[in-house]
Amino acid sequence: MNQLTQALCIVGEITERLSQGRVAASRLVRPAAAFSILLILLGAWCAASNRARAGNSENQKPREFFVSPAGCDTNSGSEGAPCSRIATVLSRASGGDVITLLPGTYNEAIEIEISGTLQQPTTIRSQGKWGAIIKPAEGHGVYVADGVTNVLIDGLQVAEAKIDGIKVGSYATVRNCWIHHSAHQGLSAHNTRGTVVEYNLIEHNGTDTRLDHGIYLSGTNDIVRGNVIRWNKTYGCQIYYDPPSSSADCEFYNNLVYGNRDALTVWSPAGQTNYVFNNTLVSGNFVVQADYGTLCLTNNILVGPSPKRLIYAEDRARVLADYNLTSVRGTVRGPHDVTTSDPGFINPSAGLYWLRRDSEARGRAVRSIVPPVDFFGLPEHKAYDVGALQFRARYAADGRVLDPSAQPDYWSTNAFTLK
Repeated sequence: MNQLTQALCIVGEITERLSQGRVAASRLVRPAAAFSILLILLGAWCAASNRARAGNSENQKPREFFVSPAGCDTNSGSEGAPCSRIATVLSRASGGDVITLLPGTYNEAIEIEISGTLQQPTTIRSQGKWGAIIKPAEGHGVYVADGVTNVLIDGLQVAEAKIDGIKVGSYATVRNCWIHHSAHQGLSAHNTRGTVVEYNLIEHNGTDTRLDHGIYLSGTNDIVRGNVIRWNKTYGCQIYYDPPSSSADCEFYNNLVYGNRDALTVWSPAGQTNYVFNNTLVSGNFVVQADYGTLCLTNNILVGPSPKRLIYAEDRARVLADYNLTSVRGTVRGPHDVTTSDPGFINPSAGLYWLRRDSEARGRAVRSIVPPVDFFGLPEHKAYDVGALQFRARYAADGRVLDPSAQPDYWSTNAFTLK
């Protein structure tokens, strides 16, 4: 467990003990001192995280191959002479190489069978964000073979996959992708470790109202952050277990989840702990569902139809909840939670969940819990507001329609300008 998640659990434990009268307030560490300790732990964690995700090794430079629908498979695969099929360059590539896809539609699945390293992952990327459209005739859109690790998928648009949009393994990163209209899962990752899913738009995936989700993930120390997950058939995200393993120490933060049948469920039958913080979760059915294990739930906006469906715990699950804004008074809550029927979003009917100036979410966060990056992937130094999106005065000037939209890019230059 890293320092940030330790801090989250400390907040939850103190909240739970106080609410049950098990610890006298006078015997606790003074709040200011406790928060200072948590901030020190957070700083150490952020530094370690930055070191762990350092760039490519200086001793070995990866090769780069280029692919274009207008290319030719007898070409060298250089930028000036790209190949036409992704499978062709994958057959030439080694672990840690970079494959750049030029704009256009690729009517083939991507099957990756070569592992990279943590410093130099095998990379498949679009030359322009969402410009390379993967639209396979069968199978997964992007499939990382079992046992293959350290793969980076960056900036692809994956549309109408016949199984899952993207399926990855351990130590993979899926970043900046638009995954939509897959027959089953938008993104799946089974029995993984250290996998990161960040800054993706995952929408309109699934055909089965019981089994198909935006993200379907099981693992240890996985991170899901800064994504927009909407209009998927069942759960926006299901962090589940795949026997005999059990999801543990997974972190779900800075995500905007709405329009799915249910927002989020987390399972841990072996009794481990997982962490959900600084998200905006909206559902007309279940918002957060915990099965088994311990779930730390902090600094979130939770919008749902009824107390029982706002935070629902079953199968001996323990939910440590505090510093959340809820639309109804939940059955599980902490002393610093606030309830309001109007969370104060700018224009949710257009997909704009930025906070208004008068939002009750402002200033409600426990300030010692600061994610290392914000929703846009920029370094986060302070987080005063609960939810996925911190208040910025200029967000009110954002007149885009991001739902529905032909190019619904929440992370575009316009959004950064507003920041």
